[in-house]
Amino acid sequence: MLEMKNVSGGYGKRIVVSEINALFSKGEITSVIGANGCGKSTLLMLAAGLITCDTGTILADGEDISKLSRNVLARKLSYLPQMKNPGSISVRSLVSHGRFPYLGYPRRYTAEDKRKVDEAMSLAGVSELADRNFGELSGGQQQRVRIAMTLAQDTDIILLDEPMTYLDIRHKLEVSELIGTLREMGKTIVAVMHDLDIAFACSDKIAVMNGGRLTAFDLPEAIAKSKSFEDALGVRALYSGEFGRYFFVK
Repeated sequence: MLEMKNVSGGYGKRIVVSEINALFSKGEITSVIGANGCGKSTLLMLAAGLITCDTGTILADGEDISKLSRNVLARKLSYLPQMKNPGSISVRSLVSHGRFPYLGYPRRYTAEDKRKVDEAMSLAGVSELADRNFGELSGGQQQRVRIAMTLAQDTDIILLDEPMTYLDIRHKLEVSELIGTLREMGKTIVAVMHDLDIAFACSDKIAVMNGGRLTAFDLPEAIAKSKSFEDALGVRALYSGEFGRYFFVK
């Protein structure tokens, strides 16, 4: 469980998100949606402890994250940022980085660490790429490897910033199914999503950001009917019973 209580923060003196109150529950997927520049990624970085709150408190499983060491927090909460190039490194080595919070010095991987890495690669569907150079992979393959690294961290709370980036429709559906599997495992998942179709299809809750504020937080069907959704995205959501999905129109 992850809870944000009256959280405001940003970069230096520039406040980007204000007065955020949200409870992200265990075993649920929450998609964070909104227009570009509305504060979605900043919200995740605050939740991950990468940015210090100007005001408010963030609790991970009931503990104030500002009072936890980086290693202790990294065993509770994992964060996958938007795509970055890690340089020349094998897939297995990159996924193994997810185990860093559990290693002492010098960094020596135990049999348990190696098992977690293998499990993560299998879940993300990248086991066959284990010995490949990350930089030689397609964008979609790279994104799945990065997700595997996050899974290897083996945390109860998972924050994903645009996890569908660079994925074609087949791989988007695969990642969506993977996120659903993590929910069944009891994980708390918060994901910034630009693909509204997938956000509405796979989420238990949807959080709408607009102008740095959380303007709506509810079930997908309630969000689809809310004025906050239309104000934030500039589109309306229409549900088709025939197709069992939402369509989005101006």
